[in-house]
Amino acid sequence: MRSLFILVFILCLENVVAQNSYSYKATYQLKYQEDSTDLNSIKSETVLLYLGEGVSRYSSLGKAVEDSLTATLDPRNKSMAEFYRIRSLTPETDFHYKIFKNYNDNELILAEKVFKDKLKYKKTLNPIDWEIEQETKEILGYKVQKALGSFAGRNYEAWFAPELPFLDGPYKFGGLPGLILEISDTKNHYRFSIMEFQELKKIVSKTLNLDDYKEVSQRDLDQVRGDYKRDPLTAMTNGGVTIHWKDGQEEEAKRKFQKRHKKQNNPIEL
Repeated sequence: MRSLFILVFILCLENVVAQNSYSYKATYQLKYQEDSTDLNSIKSETVLLYLGEGVSRYSSLGKAVEDSLTATLDPRNKSMAEFYRIRSLTPETDFHYKIFKNYNDNELILAEKVFKDKLKYKKTLNPIDWEIEQETKEILGYKVQKALGSFAGRNYEAWFAPELPFLDGPYKFGGLPGLILEISDTKNHYRFSIMEFQELKKIVSKTLNLDDYKEVSQRDLDQVRGDYKRDPLTAMTNGGVTIHWKDGQEEEAKRKFQKRHKKQNNPIEL
């Protein structure tokens, strides 16, 4: 009886560990057209998807590196020198959020720090109504199958690998009987392509301490992000940052930010 109890306890413990860690990592290349009116505005980033038993974490490589470096930061050292040191080591990224999916709880959480504001929203995992086709091909040595579906104003073509038993994919995509290795919208404005899939030698803990993030709606978070990108100088001033400008520098900086924001008119969710 004692041996049976110990066995049951070990099995339960292993299940808890599996649900609170990531054992696999999928690395994708994301190519996207920043300006919907300019075919030459194509940009590219590396994005990461960590996978566990019914859970996942997605972010850009830049965001992942930033989080890793920030975790080693001494809380007592908040100098601008340390801020710029971390910034210099972080790959450039246009995507500063991280997305957590929990298929066991049917929940998605997107968390993002917009300047000084730590914000998050929660949504029910609503699977895309996929139409699975018979067409197949090979990606990274895996046989993949084609599927068509619509999400957030765009129509998508996805290729999933049935032999990789994850109902997941990059960004908010998922719900297919196998990991999505490639997905793009029909206008080819956003394309995720798998670069590497690996089993991790060292399991990554599922750290999800978002208690200091204020919960808002997706609409509100999108608004805060948009306002900051449109006019970051005002947000910095409101946040207590003092910038010493020379004559004409502030107006020129604002014009540059506004010009750049006008070109960022093609978000993944329409």
